[in-house]
Amino acid sequence: EWRRHRLAIKEAFPQGWSPPRKLSREAMDGLRAIHMYDKNTFSTPVLAEKFKISPEAVRRILRSKWEPSREQ
Repeated sequence: EWRRHRLAIKEAFPQGWSPPRKLSREAMDGLRAIHMYDKNTFSTPVLAEKFKISPEAVRRILRSKWEPSREQ
């Protein structure tokens, strides 16, 4: 399953993932918060439209568990 997804992503982004528009850490936290508030209302396509980013970027933000360390 994951191999198929990985191949699909490599096919869709042959040069690697480099989104044209990047969100601040605060915006990413807000995106996660409103998604957690109501997952049905604030689905991936809705969040992509509201934040003016791609659905793939929203999916990656929601899936990511990375947190900056205190030094960053």
